[in-house]
Amino acid sequence: MIEYYHRAVVCHLVGFDLAAPLDLETIQPGENEVAAASRLVRRVCENYPRFFDAFVGDALYFQAPFVNLCLSLGKQILTVLKGEHRTLLNDAQGLFQQQEPKIRQDGKKTIAYWEDEGFESAAGIGIPLRVLHTEERENKRQRVAGRWHNKVEEHSWWWVTTIPAAVLPAPQLWAAAHHRWDIENDLFNTLSTHWSLNHCFKHQPTAILNFVLTLFVAFVLLQSFYLRNLKSEVRNGLTLIALPREFYINLALPWCAPWLFRASGSSP
Repeated sequence: MIEYYHRAVVCHLVGFDLAAPLDLETIQPGENEVAAASRLVRRVCENYPRFFDAFVGDALYFQAPFVNLCLSLGKQILTVLKGEHRTLLNDAQGLFQQQEPKIRQDGKKTIAYWEDEGFESAAGIGIPLRVLHTEERENKRQRVAGRWHNKVEEHSWWWVTTIPAAVLPAPQLWAAAHHRWDIENDLFNTLSTHWSLNHCFKHQPTAILNFVLTLFVAFVLLQSFYLRNLKSEVRNGLTLIALPREFYINLALPWCAPWLFRASGSSP
């Protein structure tokens, strides 16, 4: 079976209780994600120059042209560091093997971390870089076959950034790095599952773009009403997903929205 996809890059504010997509750029035939992201970065910095200070992304975006573009626009960058960047990763690994980690506790998670600045082994990037490495252990309790089991999850992460330690200490940098998943958890997953983001209503570039942008606006407005207008007592009994269903019911049922039917000349 052959499947076809329309692909785009999205810029999304992370670290807030309100999921706020700012813009998107479609990936053209024959080009990669970073090429589309470069156009998006330029436009977002022009339209929202003071909304944010840094871009956060996965390892794909740690490329000299993209990093230098962000720096030229006055923005820092923080990305995952993987084996594709072998020279920089080897330098950091060799240095950290000679250092004792710092330990911090974040709830049930124990984090051992190493960090240092001044790495110059990333070809083409004009400034020294900072590398952060963490090893995380988290105790979790899971119910399997009717019984509770304790489980320890372990994760190892490497990040590279242009943000100096004097500007953002390691614990805050770690938190910012993990917020990278906000775009998946709070935006893409929610909109695909409940708002038909994964359905293409019309296979025409302008129509696709307009639908997604309109969906973004509606989603931000709904969250703003839910989080900023409704009292906490109301939110306790009404989820964000249930709120648009209430709107839909009130529009669809005559006795809930008599004004709609009076305007059309009919009566309940």
